[in-house]
Amino acid sequence: MKVIAFNRHPGFPVRIPPEVEIIVDSATVSAGRPVFLPDFSDGWVARLYPAFRISRLGKDIGEKFAARYFDSFTIALRLVPVALEKSLAAAGAPSGVLGLYDYCLALGEWMPVPDSGEALRVECGGLSVDIAPTEMRVEEAVSAVSRYATLKIGDVVLPCALPDMVSVKAGDDISVKVAGESLPPFRIR
Repeated sequence: MKVIAFNRHPGFPVRIPPEVEIIVDSATVSAGRPVFLPDFSDGWVARLYPAFRISRLGKDIGEKFAARYFDSFTIALRLVPVALEKSLAAAGAPSGVLGLYDYCLALGEWMPVPDSGEALRVECGGLSVDIAPTEMRVEEAVSAVSRYATLKIGDVVLPCALPDMVSVKAGDDISVKVAGESLPPFRIR
C-alpha cells in the first residue's frame, strides 16, 4: 500500500507533474490505534486531509473515469514536527522526509463516498472547514498520479490538506466530525 499526499490546499489546481509526497506503509496507523509521537522533536502539529481509498487497479486513468477508482473516504491526521518543517521551509528543501518516520499518518474509519455535490464539513477542536467536492479535485488528483504510477487496490490518495493545523501533544484525544458523523478519536501518546 502506498499513500500519496498532495502538497496543495482545497481550491488550488493540481499541477502536472503533481507535487506529492509518498508516505511509506510503516508510517501508517490504522483506525482506532494510538499514534505515538516520535522523540526527535519537542513540538508537534497535525494536518488533516480528506483521504480516498483506491478500489481498482489503474494506470493512466482519465479524469472523467477517476471516480470509478475510489470507493471510500475518511480523514487522515498527519503529524508534522514543528522545528523540522520550519527548517525545511527556510532551506527551500523538499519535505519528503516527513513521510518516512514511523506512525506519522493516522487514518480514520472508512466511510462510503457521499453521492451528493454538497460541501463536506470537517470539524476538529476549534477548526471547522467546509470543502466542496470541486475544491478537493479528487478525480484530478487520481488521474494526475496515475500518469506516473500504477494505482493498486488499497492505495490511499490525500488530494489536499486542510488549510489550518491542529496543535498536538502526548495524551491528546483529537475528535473529528465529518459530515455530522463522529469518527473515533485520534489518540496521541
